[in-house]
Amino acid sequence: MRLAAVGDNITDCYPEAARMYPGGNCVNVAVHAARSGARASYIGAAGQDQRGDQLAEALRAEGVDVSHLRRPAGPTGYATVINVGGERTFGPYDRGVARFRLEDEELDFIATHELAHSSYSAHLDEQLTAIAERVPLSFDFDAHTGDDYAAKVIPQVSYAFFSASQLSEAETGDLLRWACGEGARVAVATRGAAGALLFDGRELLAEPAVRVDVVDTLGAGDTFIAHVLTGLTSGLGKRAALRRASAHAAQVCTSLGAFGHPSPMSSDLTHLTALAAKEWT
Repeated sequence: MRLAAVGDNITDCYPEAARMYPGGNCVNVAVHAARSGARASYIGAAGQDQRGDQLAEALRAEGVDVSHLRRPAGPTGYATVINVGGERTFGPYDRGVARFRLEDEELDFIATHELAHSSYSAHLDEQLTAIAERVPLSFDFDAHTGDDYAAKVIPQVSYAFFSASQLSEAETGDLLRWACGEGARVAVATRGAAGALLFDGRELLAEPAVRVDVVDTLGAGDTFIAHVLTGLTSGLGKRAALRRASAHAAQVCTSLGAFGHPSPMSSDLTHLTALAAKEWT
């Protein structure tokens, strides 16, 4: 399977550890799809700086095609990640140069893939139709669970993913039925420690979360998405795809960062350690 991940990237900075990791929903999905055997590409924008270099090098090391990674002048975005009991909270952040608009050549490149993935944080809403006209679109709505934003985007989406830990199991099932009723082939919701639900228009499946000693939950949902997509498109079967996705998502929770490749924080971000220290005292 060939997957094009289109949109956001970010550098996840952990001040307590004085380390930064490449990340962002679309980047994480591309990497974990590649790890599961897919041929993955990433289309996005990272600055001409240390963080941009770190991102590009990590993607290449993971076997992700970065031939359409833009490198404009300006800073690569960052987000400050503070862990409290394994659960992430976010401090200061800046999106940097991550926002961009797809050009015709990039849309043609996406069309050479079998599936595209994007997310609400990519800010490509006005171009989702152009993507979906070329290949089936996977989309991460995050916590936009049936609101006006979700209603606007869902008609373009074949594989819909939601973060629904704030909903009951019954409410989550209703959300997934709504998504498929609006045209999605498959709708999936993760519910943190309560596991995940999948609906394909016919059958509602529940999968429990795998229990691990949690260090950091960042990237777990993106990992889950990648393995559901690669499992379903490879003919693995819904139940087996969910089980594999849950196992890999749990493993990501046992270490910092979404897929590794840490480096010391860039010099312009070392002040974040003092800012974040206020959260720990």
